[in-house]
Amino acid sequence: MKYLIADIVTEFNPKYEYLKYFSKPFEYYGNQKTEIKLNLSRKFFQAQLSNMAPNIGAARTESFAMYCLFNKEILRYNAMTIHSSAIIYDGNAYLFSAPSGGGKSTQTRLLKELLKDEISYINDDKPVVRIVDGKPVAYGTPFDGGSGIACNRSAPLKAVFFINKSNKNSLKEIHGSEIVSKLYRSANRSLDGESAMLMLSFMDTLIKSGCSFYSYNCTNGISSAEYLNKYLFNNENTV
Repeated sequence: MKYLIADIVTEFNPKYEYLKYFSKPFEYYGNQKTEIKLNLSRKFFQAQLSNMAPNIGAARTESFAMYCLFNKEILRYNAMTIHSSAIIYDGNAYLFSAPSGGGKSTQTRLLKELLKDEISYINDDKPVVRIVDGKPVAYGTPFDGGSGIACNRSAPLKAVFFINKSNKNSLKEIHGSEIVSKLYRSANRSLDGESAMLMLSFMDTLIKSGCSFYSYNCTNGISSAEYLNKYLFNNENTV
């Protein structure tokens, strides 16, 4: 079956209903040729399954394993996945990145509660960022990471926030090697040498693309959404 993910025609055949369900909005019936073909071997699937928590199961393991294959292949297309929760506000995409349990989904949920229909989800765990005509674009993928949020939409990427839990809200724009370090921790690092070099090259291109990067200290309450709404989105009045 063909799917259009990040404007890349990708072919794979899910076995389990879980990945079939999330892949359906990405189905592609156009005339473009397949650019990426993913073949999930039994050996690779079993290796991933053995590393999963007991409650994950085969269906979600298939989704994760296919994501790993996809992430490696898209590096050749000036793109990579970033472990983050991605939303659209005012026509632009924003990514909130943190380790598992680090609060990325909490922050986008709070913004959604505050700004309601002004916020649209892209993906709550594994969005793609791709450089298109020199500019960064965030795309949805069918790989939801167990979140249940995996939409087929995209928008120009305006900023990436690296979340640190705190009792006070504050933003600091970061640059250069600090961005690389944080992006690296947000990437799938199970790559061979050639793919790792492609990933580092992509990070360098992304940093120079005009996207802003922030270290974001934030609470896990509505005040963090109000802070961003006021100081970053420049809205003095919350909804």
